Amino acid sequence: MAADVERYSRLDIPQQERTQAELVGVLDRAAALSGLDRLSWMRQPQGDQEFAVLPIGTPEQVVLGEFVRNLTVAIGECNAHRPRKQPMRLRLALDLGVARTAALGHSGPAPIAVARYLNAPPLRSVLTRTRTTSLAVIVSDRLYQDVVQHRSHGLDPDQYVKVHVRHDEFAGYGWIQVPEHSTAEIRGLALNGRPVTGMADGKREDPSMNTPEAIAALAGSAVVGAMATDAWSFVRNRCAALLDRHAPEESRAVLDLFNGFDRCLSTVEGEQHNSLAAMFTDQATTTLARIAALSDEAADEVRTLAETADSARTESAAQNTISVRDVRAKGDFILGGRDTKVYKGGQR
Repeated sequence: MAADVERYSRLDIPQQERTQAELVGVLDRAAALSGLDRLSWMRQPQGDQEFAVLPIGTPEQVVLGEFVRNLTVAIGECNAHRPRKQPMRLRLALDLGVARTAALGHSGPAPIAVARYLNAPPLRSVLTRTRTTSLAVIVSDRLYQDVVQHRSHGLDPDQYVKVHVRHDEFAGYGWIQVPEHSTAEIRGLALNGRPVTGMADGKREDPSMNTPEAIAALAGSAVVGAMATDAWSFVRNRCAALLDRHAPEESRAVLDLFNGFDRCLSTVEGEQHNSLAAMFTDQATTTLARIAALSDEAADEVRTLAETADSARTESAAQNTISVRDVRAKGDFILGGRDTKVYKGGQR
């Protein structure tokens, strides 16, 4: 998680000191109200922002739900005591994945990704172009797919807008939410940041996505995201067709590698699954970047693979969610399966 104060550099020294203290205060208050233990967070202050690694086992749905809502309230209460023309306004970025302690803070793909999301032009544009909010949130595509779409703790996937984020060698999709603002408003506010509404709608709205590395980053994430789901067989066949056409000499080895990833991800859950998926995504991206670099036609087909895999994964998640309500059974009632929810009298 990373939180950044807008226009901090324009403040004088006393104002900066006050703002730093207030940033810590609103984060502390939001965490306390949400039942999260801030003392267990590995926090890395950076002047106008705070980077934090939350401990394994922290419920992501609470962070994205209660914490964000309570943070909105805490910022509002803080701003009630600040000069009207100097409200505190925050950008908040969240992702999950591998993060390790290092000499100067943390290392790993997740800290890098969070920094890229936090400074994404669409997110900056949303906060800059409106005065009616003090908080703009962006979550990674992985968090959106794995947590937001399941709608627990008041999360509503329809309140998020999908945007492309690209910086240096990083490329991916994020989902922006602005509390109490509609998606139509968010799209308008993010216009300068090139918002996109989906991968599979046939629109290529961002010309910066045309490098092999950027295309492969999207494809690698989508392909690994389809593993350990019912969509994998279909996506694997699309991978096979791509490889047979453009790199037949690598086809067998790459498919064996991908099948190994699928088998491994099928046997683990939770944080271990997320860590392995992040590592496999890096390897899949490297492989697909080699294919995309072969020719314009190959790059185009890798892009199509990304769109197809993302669409197949989303459709599979929607079709495989089972909800059972008001269960009446004599004796034991047993129901097993991925993404299964059982309700009794309104209680999950």
